[in-house]
Amino acid sequence: MVVVEKPREDMIPDEYSWNEARLEEYAEQLITGKNPGFEYTYGERLRSWNAPGTSEPIDQIEYVARRIKANSNTRRATAVTWIPSIDTAKDEIPCMIVDDFKVREGHLHLTALFRSHDFAGAYPANLYGLTRLLDRVSEMTGIKPGSIATLSVSAHIYDHDWDWVEQMLLGQSEEEF
Repeated sequence: MVVVEKPREDMIPDEYSWNEARLEEYAEQLITGKNPGFEYTYGERLRSWNAPGTSEPIDQIEYVARRIKANSNTRRATAVTWIPSIDTAKDEIPCMIVDDFKVREGHLHLTALFRSHDFAGAYPANLYGLTRLLDRVSEMTGIKPGSIATLSVSAHIYDHDWDWVEQMLLGQSEEEF
């Protein structure tokens, strides 16, 4: 579990392979639900979830904002990306499964559950996108954004990323990591 108290500060390592334009594109997909041709995107499942048997897509982020505005103490401001009727029949399934929003001490906090999380390749982009998502829900509810917690059931670094991860860590003092 990683809790980022101030996700808007120093969120992306300089050594990260994604530039700001690519991060913005990723965040925009997460926030709006637009799908530029992928099998699915997290945003698509969060913003325009087409449940079997329903005629209208469900905007889970709008639902979350409504719940929070109706009751800032709600424990029901939760959105999911896992669709059992689809994902149990596929090999490629979402890594981010749940986004849960809570208001505590006047701030809106986000907890995201990842069933699998590539910490070198995907974590910085996910944190960037989640920060933008938290900001959007904050705007929708009028509640100041707070921290982001990520719970990664299987956090990992792929072999091809170890060299740059080591360089990044060696370039920092022990107090910094």
